[in-house]
Amino acid sequence: MPFPFKRSRQQEPAAFPRSILDAVKAFYATERREPQYKPKTKHRARTDERKTAAHSARHQHATHTPARAPVRRAHRIMQLPTEVLAHIFVLGAEDNNMFPVIVSHVCRAWRYVALHTPALWRRITLDGSLTMWGQRIQRAKACTLDIQLTPLVAMSHLAYYNYVQLCMHVVLPYIHRWRSLEVRFVGYAPFLWNAALSGCCGHSSTIEAPQLRDLTLVYPENDDTKEYLLFNGYAPRLRRATIQGIRLAWSPSLFQNLTYLDYTHHGFTRGAQAASEVLYMLQVSSALEQLRLSFPWRGDAASRYALSASFSRIVHLPRLRKLALHVDGPDIPPALTYMLPHLSFPVLRALYLVSHPPQQQGQQHVEPSFPHLRTILKALPRLPALSHLHVAHGWLDERFLASFLTLLPYPGVPHLTLTLEGSQVTHAFLCSALRGAGRRIRSLALVRCDKLTAEGLVDVLNRLSGIHLQSATHVYPTITSLYIRDCASMDWRSLKWLTTMGVALKVWEDGHEVDLRYARAKKARF
Repeated sequence: MPFPFKRSRQQEPAAFPRSILDAVKAFYATERREPQYKPKTKHRARTDERKTAAHSARHQHATHTPARAPVRRAHRIMQLPTEVLAHIFVLGAEDNNMFPVIVSHVCRAWRYVALHTPALWRRITLDGSLTMWGQRIQRAKACTLDIQLTPLVAMSHLAYYNYVQLCMHVVLPYIHRWRSLEVRFVGYAPFLWNAALSGCCGHSSTIEAPQLRDLTLVYPENDDTKEYLLFNGYAPRLRRATIQGIRLAWSPSLFQNLTYLDYTHHGFTRGAQAASEVLYMLQVSSALEQLRLSFPWRGDAASRYALSASFSRIVHLPRLRKLALHVDGPDIPPALTYMLPHLSFPVLRALYLVSHPPQQQGQQHVEPSFPHLRTILKALPRLPALSHLHVAHGWLDERFLASFLTLLPYPGVPHLTLTLEGSQVTHAFLCSALRGAGRRIRSLALVRCDKLTAEGLVDVLNRLSGIHLQSATHVYPTITSLYIRDCASMDWRSLKWLTTMGVALKVWEDGHEVDLRYARAKKARF
């Protein structure tokens, strides 16, 4: 089922058998879960002795086989080549910071492999044990490092600042070996970016990051307007960036090779000025393939929603395939409507119009749509290659969606996968929004549409197909795939007959896919 793109593992072989890694973890878990027997009383000892004597022959095989199982698994794992075992350890370290320490304490052979695998120790998660992380840097030898600083402990402002500065001093001498840097701050303290990044700024070759591939800087509560030029403007291998709450100098030598960008504007500028900044950034990072944009809400007045004509350039993104426009306020930020007319997406495949779901205030609560959605229709550039559209929460308006669908090109056959998420989706909403788009939609996905019933959905399918599907024979509906995820009012069991008409039906409940072979059961099976 198509949903917003997620981050994938870095440099992990697609076909590597994860079952081997599971076997290593299962072996260690079994060894740690040895039963702890309590001292037996005199009466209990006699009773157990009689039971053992009576059933020793029958239970002899059963008692010895489980005891030998961990040994057999260990023997099979020991027979693996050292290179394979080392690769398994590296994969396990991606999910658990302490996994290298765990495997190095199992046996001498594993300890030898762990200590002679530098990539196993590359992940440095800075916390209170700075001495331990310093030792792990030494064990990583010349291997590139993944640096993570995400303090969660509540401190005073001065203590927070000093703690961040102390953590960064541990890893700054190895900046030329950084493969990734992730800094996330929770809570507020002044000048935290200065404490974390002052050692990364300047005009010296010693602070360049030639191995850096992934950069994550997130501090939503930042109020420091200082602009930072990182790594002397030199990180030629940087491909992924997640930026929120910081003002960066968008140097071409630093960001021109990005393929993934998750950018939340810092909010220190607004309207046309903010749009101009983002347009320059996109012009520098024109090789992007995935982009997520968000502008913080600053209470802009409705009078500021006029489209700007001050920009003369068009920014082309010839490789962009996925675009997500995220809104965290009650309306569309004006900077977004200023920016969109000056963008070109010739190969854009997927567009996600998303926002935060509102807080539930009762069963009768209705999610409001954004008041100025009509400005988006005027600002949107042509989307000749669009094949997936995801519309959620505040973007859900039947008139906006109906007009948007009519603007999309029609290649002659159904080609669009439409995903709708939110409680605004009802029978009346679908009838109004999809009235002229039946020939364009190939797949329909419904996510948390709590007010939509199965009967209403079938009526919408009948309208889109132009016939009564229940009584038709040898007729196939225009929608060939139907996805239903966590729709509380929809009885998915009554839709099973759609599969006989060539409709691929998939259902999720509580985050798990339902096995439709048990559609008649009272309880869902997964």
